[in-house]
Amino acid sequence: MVAAASLEKAPPLLTLAHVAKEYDTGGSLVRAMRDVNLTIDEGEFVAIVGASGSGKSTMMNILGCLDRPTRGTYTLAGIDVGARPGDSRAIVRNRVIGFIFQGFNLLPRTSALENVELPLQYRGVGVRERRRRARAALEAVGLGDRMDHTPNQLSGGQQQRVAIARALVSNPPLLLADEPTGNLDTRTSLEVLAILQRLNRERRITIVLVTHEQDIAACASRVVTMKDGRIVTDVVQSSPMDAAAALAALPSTEDGGPAAAPQESAVRGAELGRPIPASVYAMMFAGELLGHAVAAAYAALVLRRSPMDFLWLRALLGELGLAWFGAVWARRAFGRPAGHEERVRMALVYTLVVTCGLGGLLVGALVGLPIPAARRPAAAIAMRALVESAAAHPAAAVGVTALGIAVAILLRYLLLSLFRPRT
Repeated sequence: MVAAASLEKAPPLLTLAHVAKEYDTGGSLVRAMRDVNLTIDEGEFVAIVGASGSGKSTMMNILGCLDRPTRGTYTLAGIDVGARPGDSRAIVRNRVIGFIFQGFNLLPRTSALENVELPLQYRGVGVRERRRRARAALEAVGLGDRMDHTPNQLSGGQQQRVAIARALVSNPPLLLADEPTGNLDTRTSLEVLAILQRLNRERRITIVLVTHEQDIAACASRVVTMKDGRIVTDVVQSSPMDAAAALAALPSTEDGGPAAAPQESAVRGAELGRPIPASVYAMMFAGELLGHAVAAAYAALVLRRSPMDFLWLRALLGELGLAWFGAVWARRAFGRPAGHEERVRMALVYTLVVTCGLGGLLVGALVGLPIPAARRPAAAIAMRALVESAAAHPAAAVGVTALGIAVAILLRYLLLSLFRPRT
């Protein structure tokens, strides 16, 4: 008896019992749902299909705790949510349900990472923890390298993947997807469906997907068809279509070209070619000068020493100043933190053009100007010795110079990545 009891089926995740939904339009009564009974177990992938006006969107609103049934009961995770007031349903919605919409519903001037963090902010999760969970959710949908990009820098498929990550970040047991592929082409639709199938199979997340397309519903393990506010069929599909396999079977492109999605390639190409405003480099230079000035003033006024005795301090504050000013000004110029490619270009161009250019002019001036030997500063003497040594060993000089430039570029990229202001 104990063994038999342990094998009893777990209670369903959600249950609709004799649910009806009616709207009074003033002149008539619209019956959007009529005596609907439905149970969905944990770990199922259910597609709800039907023509426009069949009641599937009304059912989605009730399942998502966005609306209450006129009659009947709706039980979700053991909670009678249909009878609860609005505030209580909102708490259940935030903790139990993840939403994926046809229109993505992303904040346009906010990065993908910040969009995904949003549900956790509403729950009061700390900054460090929600940042960690948002990164993990984006990596789970294949966007680990696009976290800093705003929606207008992402293709439609990438935006929908951000929306999926946002729905996943709070680890809900139930995902509701309202026409998630309605704005996407065939290839991108299959990419999104493959992600949903993987989440359902690997994490046992229950997915309820509303669609009017039968080929999309073919990827679900169960298809519920609605008509005139009623469920007319409820069919279990023993062998649902594998979206990943269907995606692999598609031709690379219509003309036989590479398999990259055209919209995504265009977005990425436009982004890589987008120039960094000259004002950003100017502010980086101003920040470096300010850092040098602060270090020199500290050495002279506080330590009563020559600034030349603390060149390491000047270099350190100069690098911090240029990174901070550059990151802040880039945020103002782009309306968002600089992305990965933009930070690479900022560090590369500033080092090669500004640092190497001004450094070359300085070396040339100290070495080439006709300064009497008795009045030459120590720096000029040292520069002349370095130039003579480089002339004697050109290969070593080139190697050391290239290494120094590479280290400077890497350091500046890391500092720019550190100083990415959110506002």
